Amino acid sequence: MANTTSDKWKGVTGGGSFGQRALISIFRHCDVRVGYVMMYFAMPFYLIFAGKARRASVHYFRWVYGYGYWKSLWYCWLSYINFGKVILDRFAVFAGQKDRFKVEEDRMDLFNDLVAQPGGFMMVGSHTGNYEICGYLLRQDAKKIFTLVFGGEGEVLQRQRYAQWVQNNVEMVPVSDDMSHLFIINEALQEGGIVSMPADRLLGSAKSVTCKFGQAVADFPVGPFSVAAIRGVPVLAVFVFRMATYRYKVIVRRIDADENIRPAKLRAESMAKEYVNLLYSQVSENQCQWFNFFEFFRKE
Repeated sequence: MANTTSDKWKGVTGGGSFGQRALISIFRHCDVRVGYVMMYFAMPFYLIFAGKARRASVHYFRWVYGYGYWKSLWYCWLSYINFGKVILDRFAVFAGQKDRFKVEEDRMDLFNDLVAQPGGFMMVGSHTGNYEICGYLLRQDAKKIFTLVFGGEGEVLQRQRYAQWVQNNVEMVPVSDDMSHLFIINEALQEGGIVSMPADRLLGSAKSVTCKFGQAVADFPVGPFSVAAIRGVPVLAVFVFRMATYRYKVIVRRIDADENIRPAKLRAESMAKEYVNLLYSQVSENQCQWFNFFEFFRKE
C-alpha cells in the first residue's frame, strides 16, 4: 500500500521490493481477487494507524460534501478499499494479466482527433481511480507520450512501469529537483508529442489558484496549464475510474482556452478553474475514488 503517514502525499508505493515482487509472483498464478481478500485483513491496520491520512480523508467528505462524521468515516473506509484494489490491479498487470482488463471509453474520439493532427498537446490527469493503468492498457503508435512520474519509487516498480509503458509508446519523465523535466516537456510539445501530467496536487508548485470545490476550497496547480497557455497547445482532461473487477472507464474532456484572455497567466488560471469544475463533476459521481490522503481542503 502507499505511504500515507505524512502531512504531504509522497506518492511512494509501499511494501518494499520483496513485497512487490511477492505480489507479482502471486498474481502470475492467481486471480486478482485473491489479493483483494488478503487486503481486507490488512486494511484495518492502515485505517487505524495512518491517523493523519484518515483524518484528511474524513475531512474531505465532511468539508466537501457536508456529510456527518460517521458517514464520512465509512466513506473513508471505502476509499481505502478502492485504493487498495487499484494498487493490486496495477501489480496484476505487471504479472501478465493485462489481457483480462477491459476499458470502456467515453469521448476517446477527442484524443484520437488530436493524435491525428501534427501538433503536440497535453493530457492532464488526476489521482482518481487508476490513471496510470490507462497507459498500460491503451496503445497508439502515432505520437509518443511523455508522462511525468515521481522519481522516488522503488526499483521494482520503476522497472515494471517502464516495461509496460515502453510497449505503448510511453516515455517516463521523472520530476527532478533541478527542473530539467521542464526542458523535456517543452521539447516534446515542440516536436509534436503528447505530455501527460497530474493537475490535482500542488506537490511543491509555487503557482496555484484557489478554487471552490463543493462546500470547501483548495489550492490547485496552475503549472500544467501555464505550459499549455504559453505554447498554445490543446489540453485534454482524462479521468480513469475502476468500475468492477478487471474493468475500467476512461473519460476524456476538452479544456478550451479563451484566446481573448490576456496575459497567458490569466488564461492558464482560467483553464485550471475549468479543469477543477470537470474534476468536481467526475469525483462527485465517484466520491470514494479520489485518493488525496493529506489535508488538501479548507472550510470556506
